[in-house]
Amino acid sequence: MAAAAAAFLRSKRITNPYIVRRLVLHKPSKPPLQLIPARHFSFVNTNRDNKKDSSSEIDGDAVIRGLLAELERERRLEREDRQKRGLDTADLDREAEEDYLGITPLIEKLEKRKPDDPRDYDDWEPTDTDSDEEDERWSPQENKRRMAEFVKKWERHKELLDTFAKAETLDEAHKLMTQIDRFEQRHLKLPLEYRVIGDMMNRLKEATGKDRFILLQKLNRAMRLMDTKEAYDPNNPSNFGIIQREDVDSPDQVTDNAGENERIEGAGEEEDEEDFSETKERDDVLVGKINALEKKLTEKLELLDHTFGKKGRVLEEEIRVLLEERNSLSEQKRMPLYRKGFDVKLIDVNRTTKVTKGGQLVSYTALLATGNYHGVVGFARAKGPSANVAIQRAYEKCFQNLHYVERYEDHTIAHAIHTKYEKTKLYLWPGPMRSGMSASGRTVETILYLAGFSNVKTKIIGSRNPLNVVKALFKALNAIETPKDVQDKFGRTVVETYLL
Repeated sequence: MAAAAAAFLRSKRITNPYIVRRLVLHKPSKPPLQLIPARHFSFVNTNRDNKKDSSSEIDGDAVIRGLLAELERERRLEREDRQKRGLDTADLDREAEEDYLGITPLIEKLEKRKPDDPRDYDDWEPTDTDSDEEDERWSPQENKRRMAEFVKKWERHKELLDTFAKAETLDEAHKLMTQIDRFEQRHLKLPLEYRVIGDMMNRLKEATGKDRFILLQKLNRAMRLMDTKEAYDPNNPSNFGIIQREDVDSPDQVTDNAGENERIEGAGEEEDEEDFSETKERDDVLVGKINALEKKLTEKLELLDHTFGKKGRVLEEEIRVLLEERNSLSEQKRMPLYRKGFDVKLIDVNRTTKVTKGGQLVSYTALLATGNYHGVVGFARAKGPSANVAIQRAYEKCFQNLHYVERYEDHTIAHAIHTKYEKTKLYLWPGPMRSGMSASGRTVETILYLAGFSNVKTKIIGSRNPLNVVKALFKALNAIETPKDVQDKFGRTVVETYLL
């Protein structure tokens, strides 16, 4: 009974000295009866998740009171039995006071503790050490000392920042900036992982296209890695007693695998990135000016229909000047859009005619595709009064709608896929090396070549409208998952089938 009571105390973390003494220091002279059904011991489970199920939890105080009552009843029955037979009961009293488990010093220590001690002694944690000394690193005094030290550092850092903000000269500001950097490096130094994440977030603000996609993937992987390391860090006090034993890789292995997959971008790509962002801003300014000129030209042309004579000639001269200015701005806008390494292919030109009372209005619609043969591809559709104007407008727009497509081994797609857009169904299958392109349409073959694919099988079912085919193809390419994406999605390692 004493051993069972001791096991129960360890499982429930009971620290009341009186209860501990009454339960543990009792040793009956004969085997005890089965006083409590077996179901009463279903609470001996240290898993913290079971605390959520309040219906299956047994009140510890009620169980302890029941155990004490059973012990008292057993002792009283044995004493009465001996008294009836004329035997001495002094040995029963000695056994009640004898310490069989050697825990009397611990009980006395609990009795001497101050009632205002803020520590929670019921929060018992298992440990592998055999030492009876308590770990003072996480005591309330140490926690208060560390908190006070951090507050002092924070106040000093705030004082330095205020002084830097009120600096009057550049030399003084430079000196204070150096002092702040040294203070942060010494006292408020961030982990290397978070500094790398911050640098990538700063680069993400200006990145576009392929570089932006790659940075997003790296940021996602880095944040998931840090969450894993913090959740399974054995040196973090918040993880004491709650780290679950799961069949997962260690943080070191996760770090190694993540480092193997990351690629460092070259200096040339960074220069292209800056040039692309500056060009984008310049293009936006030019587009705004061109739109303003178009609005003025429309107003002047409406007035020209009702203006004659000398005023009409003056108005025509103003329109000619506006046209020259608009054409010059259009040429400036077109020049930066001729990207180095990109190739543009004409997909389709459609001629439409609208019959009105005044006659027929003819318009043209051009569909173009562009790519650099290394995974970046885009398309654009534009209208114009003539075929040349429509093609030129589409040419200007196609560089503003670029997509990055991941290529498997730089020649095919990672897996088979099929998509549907409107009445068009498109099927794509990966092909082996040097099998060539087996496309069911010139449109699909042209775009795949521009994207850098050389071994892909395709099939189109239904409508073969060029615009629907192009949109279905881009929908399929954007939905392809690489082995890396599958590995991050399911948390499993992806390998080639011949390695299994």
